Amino acid sequence: MKRFVWVCSIMVLLSSCMDMPYYSESTSVDENGWLSTDTIEFNFTINDLSTRFNSSIDLRHNGDYPYSNLYLFIDITYPNNKHRVDTLECVLADNRGRWYGSGLGDMVSHRIEYLDEIQFPLEGNYHMRITHGMRRDPLEEIIDLGLRLENLSL
Repeated sequence: MKRFVWVCSIMVLLSSCMDMPYYSESTSVDENGWLSTDTIEFNFTINDLSTRFNSSIDLRHNGDYPYSNLYLFIDITYPNNKHRVDTLECVLADNRGRWYGSGLGDMVSHRIEYLDEIQFPLEGNYHMRITHGMRRDPLEEIIDLGLRLENLSL
């Protein structure tokens, strides 16, 4: 019995340390390149208006990505069909070309802050569409793009 309590205590401790997002999805980008007309879409549901979230964009690219930044156009459709449109500059490297992200081998991962402490105004389904705003079309070397919502109430 003593061992069982010890194991349960360890499990509770480990599970409380894990970062479990409210929502986390990722979509692969076409290996032939990301066209400016190609839209990456995410859908999520908000059930509690009192909850605050941090949101971020998860981005992976390979080491041959030719720019130090990436511009994203983000269009959020609310449950009442109204829109919020943002332009997000994702700074990926310093002035010397060293990637800010982490990774193994030729793959670089970034978690880019988007909206901090956001409180959604309506219950229901939200739809997010993301396109890139770079001059190169198709944009090569981007592997995937994701959306992450972290519940700040937990």
